[in-house]
Formats: sequence, C-alpha cells, structure tokens
Amino acid sequence: MKTSILKYVALAGVLGLLAGCSEAEPEAKGPRPIRSVVVEIRSIGETVSQTGEIRPRYETPMSFRLDGQLTFRVENGVEVKAGALLASIDKVPAQNDVRTARAELATARSALEFARLTAERNRELFSKTVISRAQLQEAEANLQAAQARFEAATTALSKADETLTYTEIKALRDGIVSAVGANVGQIVQAGQPVVTLLSNQERDAVFDVPERLLHSGAEATEVQVSLISNPEATATGTVREVTPSADPITRTFRVKVSLDGKGQDMPFGAAVLGTIVLSPKLLVELPASALTSNNGATAVFVFDTASGKLSYRTVQIDRYDDRAIYVSSGLETGDIVATAGVSKLRDGEAVKLETEEAR
Repeated sequence: MKTSILKYVALAGVLGLLAGCSEAEPEAKGPRPIRSVVVEIRSIGETVSQTGEIRPRYETPMSFRLDGQLTFRVENGVEVKAGALLASIDKVPAQNDVRTARAELATARSALEFARLTAERNRELFSKTVISRAQLQEAEANLQAAQARFEAATTALSKADETLTYTEIKALRDGIVSAVGANVGQIVQAGQPVVTLLSNQERDAVFDVPERLLHSGAEATEVQVSLISNPEATATGTVREVTPSADPITRTFRVKVSLDGKGQDMPFGAAVLGTIVLSPKLLVELPASALTSNNGATAVFVFDTASGKLSYRTVQIDRYDDRAIYVSSGLETGDIVATAGVSKLRDGEAVKLETEEAR
C-alpha cells in the first residue's frame, strides 16, 4: 500500500512539471496607445445667436399742446398716411382768439396808416415853418408807436393761428395707430398721450444683449436676422443704437438693428434670431475631451516626440461651445495633444500615438 501511494505522488509531480512547461511566457505590456491632434493656431471668430423681436423704428406717443375737450380720435389699429388727422379738441376758444387777433390787427393797421399820413403832412408843414419842431416830433413819435402796435398785432395773430393748429394732431409719417389714451368728450391735458403711432416704413430687430458681447465688438458687426417661424426669411442688419445702461433686472443692454429692404417685410412683433460672428482671434480649437487639470489649473497632455512621454501643459481657455474648447495661450503650432481618456493618463507616462485628423 505504501509503495502505491509513493507512485501516485511521483506521477503527480511529473504531470505538474509537464503542465508548467506547456504554459507560454507572458508578454511584456507596451506603451498605451492614445488619440491625439496636432495643434494649429488659427484665426477663429465666435458665432453668437440671440433671439429678438421686430419693432417699428419710430413708435411715437402723440399729445396736444393745449388743454381741451376731445372732439375726434381715430380708432386703434387704423393705418394712416402722413398728414392724416388723428385727433382734435374743441376749436372754439382758439378760433375766438384768432378773430380777436385779426380785429386788433385791423385796428392797428388803420392807426398806422393814419399816423403815417399825419407824419407826412407835418413834415411838409414844418418845411414851410407852419408848425413847430415839437409838433413834428410828436407826429413822428405817434408813427413809431403805431408801427410798434401793428407789428405786435401781426405777431399776436401769427401766434393765434399757430395755437389753432395745436387743436389737431396729425400723422408725421405713414403708420399704424397702436394705442389710444382718451375718448371723445373727455377733457385732456396738454402733454397727455392721446394716440400712439407706429411707423410702418422702417423696421428694427431689437435684442437684449449681455454685456460680454458689447465688449467683444458686436456693435460694429453685421447681423444676420431670420424669422424663427420661417428661417428662410432672412435680412441683413447693422447695429443702429445701444442703450447706455443695462436693464436693472436682466443686466442686458437693448440693441436696435436696422434692417435692409428684405427686413421691411417682416411683421411687427415677429420673433427673430440674430446671428453675428465676433472679431476673430488667434486660437487653438481642441475637442472638449482633451481638457484636464493640474493642481487646480486648466491643462492638457502634450506628447513629446523625443521621449515618447506625456507631460502636463497649463493652458488659458478663451471660451467653450457645445463641441470644443478654444485655447488662447499655452500651446504652439505643431504640439501634439492627447484628446481621449485623459483621466487615465499620467504625467511622464510613455504612450504611442493614434493620430486623428488635425483640426
């Protein structure tokens, strides 16, 4: 029995040696393959889009210069031509002033004619020594006073005629009445808005723009404007006006963009999309997956072709978008940057390249 056990032990040992001899030696691991891009510094402009609205260039609240009772007003929504009557107040007081001024002018004209004839006669009599110098001087003084009265009456009539025109509000340009502020029969005050007129001749696209864009030269840039409801309806515009201060709630600035001929067909109130390309900068565009950090600083991994190893490179990011990052400093043309799996890479690690198409 003891001899049989020893035989089994010896056989197991021989089989173990044979099994060990049949196993292949493990291969040593080579450098990790990485995806990468070759850096190219290019002039890149940022494309920015902002929603806005089509508004009339001129939106004018109109009022009377006099107090009075409203006797006529156009209805809201009416389209009018330049010069059309929009509203009027009771003309009777102003008409009475005109009649009074005309009567005063007629009296002053008669007095002036009488004073002129008197002065001419007295000059002739004085030349014949029929009257004294004092009498001549009195006639000349009366003529000057009559002339002054006539001029004052003429001015008063002109002012009365002008005041009569203040009893009417007329359209300064073609447009649409967009609001009314009083009804017929109501007593309105001077300066109280009665109608608001929208000009339908010129349109603006109006946007509320963040401050960052204003500091990027957006106000000097051509704007491409399209209807959100119909993107094929487009127009080109230029910045016409920027409000000097930000909205206290949104902290945005109101920007008005004048539109070319195509934009004049866009309806008031339509939502639009404005697109601009900001002044280009010298930047490096990289996939967002290339970004990592080194001791809290933004960095990428750069491949050294001489050593075949990676190293951290701190970079300055100008901006991001939904597909890429844009580096303003820290890289040079020809640098090779790792673009994938950067969370698993290490500084000084030996790698080999699987180069992507250069950006």
